[in-house]
Amino acid sequence: MNEPLRIRSLTDIPALGSRVVAGAGGLDREVVWAHSCEMPDPTQWLGPDELLMTVGLCVPSAAEEQVSFIGRLDDSRLAAIAIGDELMSPPLSQAMLDEADRRGFPILLISHKVPFAAIGRTVAAANSSIQTQQMLTLNRLYRVLIDQVVEPETFVSKLEAVFSVNMCVLDAKTGATLLAGMLVPDEDLVTRVRHRTGVDAPGHADRLRKAAKDEVSVWKIPSQHDAVLAISEQGGEMLDSFTALHLRDAVAVEVDRVMAAKLGLIARGTQLIASILIGQTGTGTGNTAQAAKDLGLVGMEFAALAVPADAAEEIQLLLVLAGIANASVEHHGQFVCWINGRDTKTACELLLPLCQRIGVSTTFTGIRDVRDAVRSAAWALGSVREGERRVAYYGDVELSLLPRSAAEAREVVRKVLGSLFTESGERTRLFETLRCFLEHDRNWSATSTALGIHRQTLVYRLQRIEAETGRSLKNTRDLSEMWIACAATDFL
Repeated sequence: MNEPLRIRSLTDIPALGSRVVAGAGGLDREVVWAHSCEMPDPTQWLGPDELLMTVGLCVPSAAEEQVSFIGRLDDSRLAAIAIGDELMSPPLSQAMLDEADRRGFPILLISHKVPFAAIGRTVAAANSSIQTQQMLTLNRLYRVLIDQVVEPETFVSKLEAVFSVNMCVLDAKTGATLLAGMLVPDEDLVTRVRHRTGVDAPGHADRLRKAAKDEVSVWKIPSQHDAVLAISEQGGEMLDSFTALHLRDAVAVEVDRVMAAKLGLIARGTQLIASILIGQTGTGTGNTAQAAKDLGLVGMEFAALAVPADAAEEIQLLLVLAGIANASVEHHGQFVCWINGRDTKTACELLLPLCQRIGVSTTFTGIRDVRDAVRSAAWALGSVREGERRVAYYGDVELSLLPRSAAEAREVVRKVLGSLFTESGERTRLFETLRCFLEHDRNWSATSTALGIHRQTLVYRLQRIEAETGRSLKNTRDLSEMWIACAATDFL
């Protein structure tokens, strides 16, 4: 293959009428393509080793913005910028020229007598062998796409061989691996992917460094699911934007296929556990058992997890991408998961950084125990204070007053609250009033405000509560019993 054209070569051709006004330290930069663009952000349309040709409409007017403009072009690894001298460009500030010199990013002025097409043809002709190699590479790429229908498990490894890269595909929101390859993402790469600001447009590369000698390029994938492609080239040079564009399109197809299957698993798991929790398991437990088996919930022991419902979608995605079989759903303000017992430790380690608090049930052996296990996991979660970061196991909760089963919880509620905890209208309002009063540390004003009622109405309701329960809200022992009973209703 011929040596690629360099910016210096363009400036040495008198017929092209170019002169260097800044960034002479970068004249040995390679240029594989030349393209004209007048859009505000040319990095959306050009990529590494490409020459931006403009009459100046895309160049900002303010000096500070011109400095940032040069920075964006250089960070995206464009080869240089060539500006026509037809006086359509705003004046180039000294700050802009200084920034180009500092970065070694060439700024060329092109005579108005020279059409941009002449520069483009010169670059294309000089790199014709490179373009031929690109077409051969793309031919191998599309052969991989054809084979992918038959052998999807070898898709990533074959792409890595075609492009001589190590790669992986990450979920942009959680940093979880969607498609695994030879590039194993470290904590720094995952963190940077999760905290990316904005969405990269086609042609723009955001470079992240894993280590001093290993440069990783991260590209936004045009898939339906929000994902990024991380690439580390074995040869040390970044992909040019032409081949990278085709690579990302190919990966996007596979990401959408994989995610369709994963989201199908999530939906089936949600439907299964929701039907169990509301007591509707189809025509029998046999169908439910088969549905659980199809999801991978097999074995002799299972466990239930309960976490705050703030990040439900991320939790489901993390579990399914980690290969942890589960059935999960949002339930009474919490997010609950049914998993295989052997996956409990792994699931907790995976979810704790995101959830901060996790409640874990005791292990159980069958579908008939799922509802009680979910309740005990929810109860264990409730034992973890706000702001505390830990996993609470139901079997380790030490307070002796906590019920150990739904039957015990029901008995505590019956003895203390009596008829307050029913489905009837007024008495249910009395229960909610009591609970709100205790949650607000018996503060009359805060309770009235939270319930949206007059203070006198609160007084009346509290009197009714004392009459119904036979307990006094001024007595410490009675208050303790009522607090325990209200907490026990969560178990039901």
